[in-house]
Amino acid sequence: MGERDACVDIWPYVDALDLDELGLPGLNDVHYVYRDARGWFDQVLVGTKRFNALLVIVVDRRSATITGHRVLDLNEKYGNSGGHLRSV
Repeated sequence: MGERDACVDIWPYVDALDLDELGLPGLNDVHYVYRDARGWFDQVLVGTKRFNALLVIVVDRRSATITGHRVLDLNEKYGNSGGHLRSV
């Protein structure tokens, strides 16, 4: 998938989000785009300046609209403290 596959420009939507309210100090570029098997939805993962946290934007490709967003915090989900790897 490349830019030519994008049906919606996510950046105006992203720019309108209150990053403080989301607990994000800042954003980076798009890291990954995952498309469902039917090709109806894209989940656009935007990197953040918070360790192991991504901003996920959900795009409905059929209607060419953004359906919402969420912060995916991998530290919270998997119980990591966000520190460096521990020795085993």
